[in-house]
Amino acid sequence: VSSVLYLSLECVGLRDEASDTVASDIGVGLGILTALRSTGFRAIQGEFSIPSDVASKHSVSMDTLWKAWDASISPDDTENKKEAVASKEALHSAAREMADMASFHLHRARDNQSAVPKEGRPCLLPAVCGLQYLDSLREFDYDVLHPSLVGGGDNVTGPERRRRLGLMFLLGRTWLTGTF
Repeated sequence: VSSVLYLSLECVGLRDEASDTVASDIGVGLGILTALRSTGFRAIQGEFSIPSDVASKHSVSMDTLWKAWDASISPDDTENKKEAVASKEALHSAAREMADMASFHLHRARDNQSAVPKEGRPCLLPAVCGLQYLDSLREFDYDVLHPSLVGGGDNVTGPERRRRLGLMFLLGRTWLTGTF
């Protein structure tokens, strides 16, 4: 992600260390969030998107992921409920740690964005989407498998519609003000 941001900055004629540092922080934060967002999809493909050190620290495995998935899809299923809840909690704590890492990088980029010249600020718009996804993760207690975060389908609920409109508002505000 960082390399695309570097390229965007270079396309507007910016190639300085301060801008690259902000782009790097945004890229790292968005990369971590992309791994979180893809958890469900990659699990279906038989892949695991949580880094091994975080997974082992929180005792998360593919089996844990599947049990958490089942708990998210049918929370009222009483069979193996205790095990499903434990799996879901382990996944939440791993997701929380990853979200904290992403938040650190995105907020550091936000704090240093004034170092980026005005013509380069539109190149940093992807940070807005990442910050909005972080807010959604917090809202759903870091449940990366929550149906509202996984999305899919054309059946958009009221809260999802508000979240999408809120993102459009934030992107517009960022475009106009030059700050995210």
